[in-house]
Amino acid sequence: MRYQGPIVDVDVHHRWKNDAEIVAYLPKKWGDYVRDAKGSVPLTPPWVTMGVFLSGGGRRMDSFPPDGGKPGSDYETMKEQLLDHYNYFRAVLTYDVGEQAAFPNQQFAGALCSAVNDWNIDTWLSNGDDRLRSLVVVPSATPEAAADEIRRVGTHPSMVGVLLPVNPLGRPFGDPIYHPIYKAAAELGLMVAIHPSPGDNHGVKFVGGPANTGIEYINQFGAQAMHYISSYIVQGVFEQFPDLKITIKEFGVSWLPTLMWRLDQNYDLLRRESPWVKKLPSEYIREHIKLSTQPIEVGKDPGAWVELMSTIEGVEDMLCFSTDYPHYSFDDPAYIARILPESWHRKVFCENACRIYGWQVPEGVFRAAEAVR
Repeated sequence: MRYQGPIVDVDVHHRWKNDAEIVAYLPKKWGDYVRDAKGSVPLTPPWVTMGVFLSGGGRRMDSFPPDGGKPGSDYETMKEQLLDHYNYFRAVLTYDVGEQAAFPNQQFAGALCSAVNDWNIDTWLSNGDDRLRSLVVVPSATPEAAADEIRRVGTHPSMVGVLLPVNPLGRPFGDPIYHPIYKAAAELGLMVAIHPSPGDNHGVKFVGGPANTGIEYINQFGAQAMHYISSYIVQGVFEQFPDLKITIKEFGVSWLPTLMWRLDQNYDLLRRESPWVKKLPSEYIREHIKLSTQPIEVGKDPGAWVELMSTIEGVEDMLCFSTDYPHYSFDDPAYIARILPESWHRKVFCENACRIYGWQVPEGVFRAAEAVR
């Protein structure tokens, strides 16, 4: 089954061609700080690795641009392979994936996030392509500084949200320590996107300890997301910021029914422990949480996945399409269209994202291409 309408992709990864591009935006003292004796400029925290070697560094082999740069660094390549190929209405650029916030030197992390945001505005968001939108990347280890950064650049018309790509404090994102971030986002009408990052293998204590391989790390995403969502509810984030919207990107989706069931089952206990829980947790989740489709954990029978997700009333209103381009886990729109019921297509591919970002739903035709798998 093909989808013939407009597409909003909420998770497209772009990046700079080389680290020197970002250093040009740093104050001189921080530029000198990162240069070694040979003049190289490493801007990725040393522990940011999934412990596994993948061909192409985990990127589509065809996404390397002709200029020899990194996948996601060349607008023309992205335009050809993604934006024009599928006739996108909007693509939300999510960096690769903003793990610079994980640097242990918090002052440097703040300066680096500011440099990345300024670079993003000057390059990708000023190139004349109105389909492109992006997120403010923030130093999440210093929430007050993060709030300042949101207020500094969050009013740019193409900045549509705040990205929390790493959790260097190792505390669930509903924790009150992060509330300054949500206050600033709510003030500017920006949604908040949570995205996994290899940097979390350092800052977040996974169940049973840090992952040693990529597959261990990826398979624990669901547990991490469930903890985050639970903390938002129990810590009263949505009572304090009733207009705040959260998008959970790339953590999977199949764990959602059991999370909602269990939270609702413990509703009375939650109310005893948390004075902020005023209604069923599932209601908060429906009102405030969206999840990206990539990756959908589909087994041999996609119909079983649809049956599972359909146990959540209105689940088709909670999902937003994403490809994860140019990563190797890229989900072709035609592939997702075959999995989803046709009655969900318009909402998942376009309308739900337009609703959280405040865009008018467009009219248009999706030039369908054959699925890549």
